[in-house]
Amino acid sequence: MTWPKNSSGESRVEKLIRFFKNMPAKTPDASEADYTGWHQSEEEYQRQQQQWLNQVQERKKHKRPGHDKKRK
Repeated sequence: MTWPKNSSGESRVEKLIRFFKNMPAKTPDASEADYTGWHQSEEEYQRQQQQWLNQVQERKKHKRPGHDKKRK
């Protein structure tokens, strides 16, 4: 399949490729890294993950009223 060329002779796909290649890369700043969890136990990790999951489920409940109703 060939893509239609615009007035400058460049296709949409070529424009997108050029756009993403020229995008500046955003890398996280290493000075702001959080290394506090490196020495946590498996139990602490599991507890933290369960808390996060509970928060996500609560947000979903508030986002979609009636989502916990049974479907017919």
